[in-house]
Amino acid sequence: MPEETSAKPRLMTIFAHPDDESFGVAGTMAHATQLGYPVAVVCATRGEEGQIADPALATPENLGQVREQELRTAVAAVGVNDVVFLDYIDGHLTEADQEEALGKVVAQIRRFRPDVVITFDPKGGYGHVDHMAIHRLTVAGVAAAADPARFPDQLGQGLQPHRVRKVYYSAIPREFLLRMRDEARARGQDFIPGGDEATIPVEEMGVPLAEISTRTRLNDAEYAAKINAVLAHKTQLPADNPWAKASPEEMRAFAGAENFVLALPPISDRAYPMPEDDVFAGL
Repeated sequence: MPEETSAKPRLMTIFAHPDDESFGVAGTMAHATQLGYPVAVVCATRGEEGQIADPALATPENLGQVREQELRTAVAAVGVNDVVFLDYIDGHLTEADQEEALGKVVAQIRRFRPDVVITFDPKGGYGHVDHMAIHRLTVAGVAAAADPARFPDQLGQGLQPHRVRKVYYSAIPREFLLRMRDEARARGQDFIPGGDEATIPVEEMGVPLAEISTRTRLNDAEYAAKINAVLAHKTQLPADNPWAKASPEEMRAFAGAENFVLALPPISDRAYPMPEDDVFAGL
């Protein structure tokens, strides 16, 4: 008989906007669901202030609603249907009541009881203020979710304390970003990851390869599912986006592996052998 689902590792991703989850970790989510592991997605905003690649897809007034459906379609492509929005406004997460926001994160961790949580790195990839804010809320939420003294009102709602075992930061290799910048400059173009939302120099973006603890290489099914997830975010993919212009070989080289930094104790519950090739290693 198959193993009971409750005994399998559980994965939760906590990001700021629809599409954060697909570009960064959709392959890992596909890996989990194909093994029968439960997966939940938490998204802080609906991306209301994002771009609209094609005016036929959305208007500024309904973009949040459209992007919510894009996220649901994207994660369904990797086998996930547990999706929660925290209902904050795109670009304004730092202005939210931080204790209230923390309580929402804690409630989701206590509800789903994940073994593994994935969020942004401390710099949010390229310094996006929402990315950095959800990183801080996630790390604080993991600690608070395990503490019965924090948000005790949740205990009466059946949301008991829970200790996440492994916390990962989704990582873009800094060397890759620098190479993309240099190649763009050689073509006479300017390339700044994150565009207007970047708040740090390219030299400080991402994570140095030497600091990446975990690199997962996607098999064909996982990779195909990831591409389907990414392509579901149509409003965020203008016709000249790199995903549309790249050859299949270039795409596989770019998106065929996912990189992470495992947070050290006490954020994760203990030290794990490094390097890893699977976020579920050691569980």
